[in-house]
Formats: sequence, structure tokens, C-alpha cells
Amino acid sequence: MGENDQDRLSATALQTIGAVSKLPLVRVDRDAFLRRQFGKSEHLDAVISEGPHVVYSAKSLRKMADGLIRRSATRTSLASFASGIPGNPVVMVAAGGADVAQYFGFAINLAQQIAYLFGEDDLFDGGGELSEEAQMRIIAYLGAMFGAAGAAALVSQTSKVAGENIGKKLAAQALTRTAWYPLVKKVGAAIGVKITKKTVEKTVTKAVPVVGGVVSGGLTYFTFTPMGHGLADTLYRNALGEFDEAMDLNPGFVADQSRAKDQDRE
Repeated sequence: MGENDQDRLSATALQTIGAVSKLPLVRVDRDAFLRRQFGKSEHLDAVISEGPHVVYSAKSLRKMADGLIRRSATRTSLASFASGIPGNPVVMVAAGGADVAQYFGFAINLAQQIAYLFGEDDLFDGGGELSEEAQMRIIAYLGAMFGAAGAAALVSQTSKVAGENIGKKLAAQALTRTAWYPLVKKVGAAIGVKITKKTVEKTVTKAVPVVGGVVSGGLTYFTFTPMGHGLADTLYRNALGEFDEAMDLNPGFVADQSRAKDQDRE
């Protein structure tokens, strides 16, 4: 993939995330979600203030994630089936685009649930907007869902829990130079490819109303489930302190470090 293609696909991913994040179905209120999941726990206050990962074992949280994934996959499939029924060729492309937005909206919704389960902070700010850091986290989550190369490393770099396990987060400049620029672009491009493919798939399934709905819903369920498990497995490994995926350093950062060492020797 050429650099121009990578830039274009990464931009597509960011634009889609920005647009989809405004859909009502996307946002998950962290505190409300944790209260629903752990409402019967005597340690609810600690779960909300410190995170479920502090109170419960990573293994038990991973098991709980399975239930979240099953329920979310079912809801997503039913929504995809319903939106697959209208088959007017005049609105076929627009409907396909809307279905893709809905698909990724459900993916981001599930990503938040799994992330909050493993102790991550609220993704949205008080005004319901996504910061640049939050966009990077979504790219990391979606990348892990799609099995994109480098996504697991990006998750560990943007993860609150990973930072706790490491002992301290990388300095902001180091994180930007080593991870956010080259790695986010790489993972973002992989997501951009998925968005492009999904748009084509969803447009095609709109051609036959009822059969299209069945195919769309079936494909959604059997693709959405492993996506959820991919992210849950990544966050589970983070919770265990497993950060074994190597990261490529930004050449500019390496050059800066080399110049700094040369100056120290002078």
C-alpha cells in the first residue's frame, strides 16, 4: 500500500468515526453501564471509581465480556436485517452507506462496553464530543476488532490499564512520535479498507429486499462476534500485563534521539 493510499484510507476511517460518533446509538455512559453490570456487587463504588479490573480478576471480566458480545451481535444483526429490507434501487447506495454507519456505530458501542469492563476511562467528554485522543483509542479498538496488524500494540499504548501496569505512561511527545503518527495511520488505513469493503457489501445486499435482509443480518452476526472477541482478548492480555507486540519506531523520533546523544557527547 502506497503512502498516498494509506493517507486516504486513514482519513476515511477518521471521517467515518467522526460522523458515526454523533449517532445516538453509539455513546455508552460509563457509570451507567457499570451500574447495570455490577449493580448487585457489594463493591460497586470501587468498580465505578477505580475500575472493574481493580476489583475483579481479568479472567472473570473476560468471561463477562462474552455475554456482552453475544447480546450486542444479536442486536446488530436484527438492526442490519431491518435496514436490509428496503430495496428501492434509487436509494440503494444511500441505504448501503447508512447501514455501514450503523454497523460501525454498533462496533464502537460494543468497543466502549468491553473497554469499560476492563477499566478504561470514559471515551466521550462531557459534551459528548470525541477528543483527538479518543479518536485514537477508537482506531485502536476497531483495529483490534478487525485483527489489523499493530492494533494490539496501539491498544496497549493508549490504554489506561496498560499504563498502570507499566508503572507510568510514555511521555506525550514520545507517544506521539513513536505510536500515534505512524501506527495510527497504519491501523486507520486497515479500518478504511474495511469501511470501503463494507459499503460495497451492504449496497449489494440491498438489491433483493427480503433475501438481502437475511444475508445482511447473517453476515453481520458471524462477522461481528469474532470482532468483539478480538478486542476482548486484546484488553484481557493488557490486563495481564502482556505487552509483547513489538512497535516500530518513528524514523523521526529515532533521528531526534540520535542527535540528542551526539549533543550529550559533545
